[in-house]
Amino acid sequence: MDRSEVTGITTEPYRLAENAAAALLPDFAAVRVSALARLAERALLESDIERLFADAVSAVASILAVDCVKVLELLPGDNDLVLRAGFGWKAGYVGSIVTAKERDGYARHILSTAVPVITPDFAAETRFNAPQYLRNHDCVSAMSTLIAGRDRKAFGVLGLCTKKRREFNAHDSLFLVAVANLLAGAIQRQRLEERHELMIRELRHRSGNLFSQLLALFSQTARNSRTMAELTNNYQARVLALANAHRLIAEAGWTTVSLAGLLCVVLEPYLDRTSLSGPDVELAPDPTFSLSAAVHELAANAVKHGSLSRPHGRLELSWSVVRRLQSSTLTLDWVERGGPPARRPRRSGFGTRLIGLVIERQMNGNVHASYTRQGFSMRIVVPLVHERRPAEAPKTAPEAETT
Repeated sequence: MDRSEVTGITTEPYRLAENAAAALLPDFAAVRVSALARLAERALLESDIERLFADAVSAVASILAVDCVKVLELLPGDNDLVLRAGFGWKAGYVGSIVTAKERDGYARHILSTAVPVITPDFAAETRFNAPQYLRNHDCVSAMSTLIAGRDRKAFGVLGLCTKKRREFNAHDSLFLVAVANLLAGAIQRQRLEERHELMIRELRHRSGNLFSQLLALFSQTARNSRTMAELTNNYQARVLALANAHRLIAEAGWTTVSLAGLLCVVLEPYLDRTSLSGPDVELAPDPTFSLSAAVHELAANAVKHGSLSRPHGRLELSWSVVRRLQSSTLTLDWVERGGPPARRPRRSGFGTRLIGLVIERQMNGNVHASYTRQGFSMRIVVPLVHERRPAEAPKTAPEAETT
């Protein structure tokens, strides 16, 4: 049975496009349209992104008759680039970090340019030098373009090079951009599927520990309540705050949320033992969801093992923002005081893995945890996107940048 029969998705439009291209276009153009149609079909149906990358680099190498083709992924932290897939590279290169943006003028230039970057001859190039990994492969001419990501951030680079001097034309650059756009769409689809799966796992995880959270809330409320009426009112308010935090996560896609407001909702049961300090910060929907999940897990851990497990324990949260022309970076410090000494666990639980996944993978940030006798602390550093409107689609196809 054809997979399209299982998924309910028809690929007939792509085959019709192939037939139309073969009938109406010159041979070289028909070959390229046919290759794009086949890649589009694979991008629609292929669940293994690595196989799609491999198919894409092979197709580019074959259609454009070049020596090397690469898919570079920009890793969290926006510095290192890993060769996710490649054609024509020496053994050991695919799967490894091949360059760092901060030390590579070529990578910086590609990642900061909205159009394909064409280099007919690195020896005559004045904008940047050929990076070492390209020199190791005797690359003379090259062409690269962005693979778009979410929130106007690049996923990485689709590029190629030849060992003899080559003049790439507008048709070549348009074909490379088309393949990069297909890959961007497939990557976006995979990320959405991963997020959906993560949400399901998180809901299962939260439902599993919900009763323990409610018991902990009741215990803490009872210790500080003088009458049954006070206990009832305080406990009802804290359970309602917990429900509001879950609702806030579910509804984050409909509005922006201030960071201080988000923290107040998630940490409402513990606000009498929490200090918050930092500037006004507005979070877009996706960061709201991700940061809510991370803070929720930190709070749950503090109740079970950290400062909130002791009567006099406290939380101190502070944050700062470094604003630049095109992007900003948020640094959030979570510090626990008055709790038991913190010991690094021998195994990471689901909560710890969840924090790493949502901060590093979804938000392209960094996490640093510290375990000391004074207690547990964590620093979270994430990029922020303040402009949430989608970019306007280009009215004409991008022209390649040349030397």
